[in-house]
Amino acid sequence: MAVRGIFTAHSNIVGDRVGDLASRVLLHMPQGTAPLLALSSGMPKRPAKDITFSWPEDSHISGAATAVGTVAAGVTSFVVNDSNLWVPNTVLLNTATNERMLVTDVAGATITVIREFAGTAGAAITNGDFIHNVGTAFGEGSGKPVPVAQRAETRTNYVQIFKNGWSITGTAKAIVWHTGSQLAINKQQAMAYHTEDIEKAFLFGAKGYGQVGDQTVWLSDGVYQQVEQYGGLVEAATVGINVGQMNMTNLLDYLRRIFITNVAGAPNERIAFTSSQVLQHINTMSRMDTTYNIQQGDEKDTFGFIVTTIVGLNGRLKLLTHPMFDFLQRNDLLVLHPQFIAKRELRDIETHEFTSDNDKNNGIDADDGFVLSHLGFEVGGTRTMGILQNIATPVASFV
Repeated sequence: MAVRGIFTAHSNIVGDRVGDLASRVLLHMPQGTAPLLALSSGMPKRPAKDITFSWPEDSHISGAATAVGTVAAGVTSFVVNDSNLWVPNTVLLNTATNERMLVTDVAGATITVIREFAGTAGAAITNGDFIHNVGTAFGEGSGKPVPVAQRAETRTNYVQIFKNGWSITGTAKAIVWHTGSQLAINKQQAMAYHTEDIEKAFLFGAKGYGQVGDQTVWLSDGVYQQVEQYGGLVEAATVGINVGQMNMTNLLDYLRRIFITNVAGAPNERIAFTSSQVLQHINTMSRMDTTYNIQQGDEKDTFGFIVTTIVGLNGRLKLLTHPMFDFLQRNDLLVLHPQFIAKRELRDIETHEFTSDNDKNNGIDADDGFVLSHLGFEVGGTRTMGILQNIATPVASFV
């Protein structure tokens, strides 16, 4: 996603930007004027065939499922958040109680089991308990097993038309500017604005459509909406009963639960986008829970330290501030898996130019044009992602 080569998932496609919008923005804006060096333009892209596009959500997810709701000891049916790979004769382990169960039937998200299997003690299954698949078990002379079927869910989204224009009058074009060609500068700015508009929709777009006169305008669902709707780990920052508070212990626990779920065969890596305010809070939490002594040899005119990577039990999380979170005052931590996000393009980027020199501008004494993209956003594997919302107040882990 962001800058090619940062992630294992993108290590083999470093050079695929030649001639695309990202290459143009990176050429003209090498210091990152477009947010994060054109984050949305650097995403992998796949074709879309219509205004609406869809993709199957193959939930071959490694890691535990969780119980939805609470059932008493001895109750033989309960609901989990994902039963996709469970079939009869699967052995399950409730990690909270150490009870083993043997699956006898799967109907949607409802699992029917033999409780207290193999002599293990029974106990209530509580909402949120981790239920692990710990293998299969069959009796002697048993028949063929029920095959594992990928009961993939279908996700849908719309493609959205993005346009940004440039223009310069014949007089302005004739003037010798100290900064160089004003027309070239206007084109570069239009490219940058175009990328930023796509990126804004990528982060915070919402699927829908409406009428403008006799035309239909389509909007694409952004990554934030898709993570919320399709099973991402979305929680409000809370310490005890204090909503909005966050400490480092709770943050690390949230990240642990993000990292324990991953798509089989994919690198277990994440990136997080947030506001500068949240990054400051995370650094404050770090100072609250640690002691740092300035040693001889440290820079004498520097105070403090900067945390931009969090190392947890299951992996490393890169923290990047994004201007959109600051502009919208969103004090959230958006955690994404770069492997599973792509653009779906109905039309590749188009550049249309009209000049007075060749009468293509209907007699108007100006050169102008616009850049167009027609695309939407596909976010798969949303259970590997999450949003920690409203990190408003940093507190110490131990008081």
